[in-house]
Amino acid sequence: MTEEERIASEKAAADKAAADKGEADKLAALKAAGEKEVADKAAADQAAADKQAADKAAADKVAADQAAAAKAADDKKAGESEFAKVTGERDALQGQVAAVSGERDAALKERDAFKAEVDRLSKLVGTTTTPPAGGGGKGAQNADEWLKEQLAK
Repeated sequence: MTEEERIASEKAAADKAAADKGEADKLAALKAAGEKEVADKAAADQAAADKQAADKAAADKVAADQAAAAKAADDKKAGESEFAKVTGERDALQGQVAAVSGERDAALKERDAFKAEVDRLSKLVGTTTTPPAGGGGKGAQNADEWLKEQLAK
C-alpha cells in the first residue's frame, strides 16, 4: 500500500470513526431527549395526580364541613325543641304549684276562721269539752253519740 492509499485509508477510517462518533452522539442525544421526555411526562402525570388528590381532599373537606354544619343545625333545632318542651312542662308545673299554694292558703284561712269561731263560742259558753281522740268515752262512741251525751248533761 502506498503512502497515499494509507493516508486515504486512515482518512476514511477517521471519517468513519467521526461519523460513528457523530451517530453515537446523535443516538445519545436522542436517548437523553427521550429520557427527558419520559421524565417530563412522569412529572406532569404526578403533578396531575397530586392536583386531583388535592381537589378530591378539598371536595371531601367541603362535604364534611357541610355535613357538620347540617348536623349542628339539626342538633340546635332538637335542643331548641327540647328546651321549649321542658319550658312548657316547667310553666305547667309552676301553675300547679300556684294552684296548690292557693288551696293551702285558703285551707289555712279556713282553719284560722274555725279557731276564731271556737274561741268566740268558748267565751260564750264558758268551759269547753273536747271529744276524746278516737271516739273514747263509754264503749265505742262516735262523735254524734258523744255530742248527744254532752248535750244531755
